[in-house]
Amino acid sequence: MVKKYKHLATVLGLLLFPIMMFSGCLKEGDDTLVLPIPDGKIPYSVIPKSLQDSLTANGFVIFEGMTPPTINGTYLSSPMNLDYASDSYQNLFYDLYMTFSNQTARGKVRYSESQRDTINGTSFFADVIGTDSNFTMYCYQNIASCGNQGDTFWRCTTATIVSGQLVEGGIKNCQYSNIVLDKWAANDYFSSQMPDEGTFRIWSDGDSLARKISNK
Repeated sequence: MVKKYKHLATVLGLLLFPIMMFSGCLKEGDDTLVLPIPDGKIPYSVIPKSLQDSLTANGFVIFEGMTPPTINGTYLSSPMNLDYASDSYQNLFYDLYMTFSNQTARGKVRYSESQRDTINGTSFFADVIGTDSNFTMYCYQNIASCGNQGDTFWRCTTATIVSGQLVEGGIKNCQYSNIVLDKWAANDYFSSQMPDEGTFRIWSDGDSLARKISNK
């Protein structure tokens, strides 16, 4: 059992932030919390002002505006460099594949990502804002870790943001961030391995370009 927990702790430490499932609305009992209509900014009801201010103060660029570029396609961010972690996290992040599709004129976009072959996730209700070639995509993610018998070890809700400048070869100065909005753990052991609510991490592409590898 100790070996099993150690293995889970390693997986949790390295893979906590890739996406298991995205949603543009969160279920709370029988109610649905619907995201506000986009106005060219990230709504404070999605990511509080204090957290947005902390992100920008630590180097994350949020591009605002109602005329973002069309970012459809698959991009590879490699290597992923950790620029800042409010919880002093220092582990590695595997190469990140990001896919944007079905972008609409109102800024809705379907987003999916994968980290190697281990973690996959999809957002059907992500939003993209920005002006000209500069954009920021934001959405929620619900993450959970379950055992073979279906037991849930931990779960949390985070917000994910991707920013950069769309260029011919991909996304220039691509940045990626996750913010922990809430969390739950089955016991103190798993709780101790998880970041605290309100903490965030900022990553960037190591060569300043997330290469476009597919139009799909």
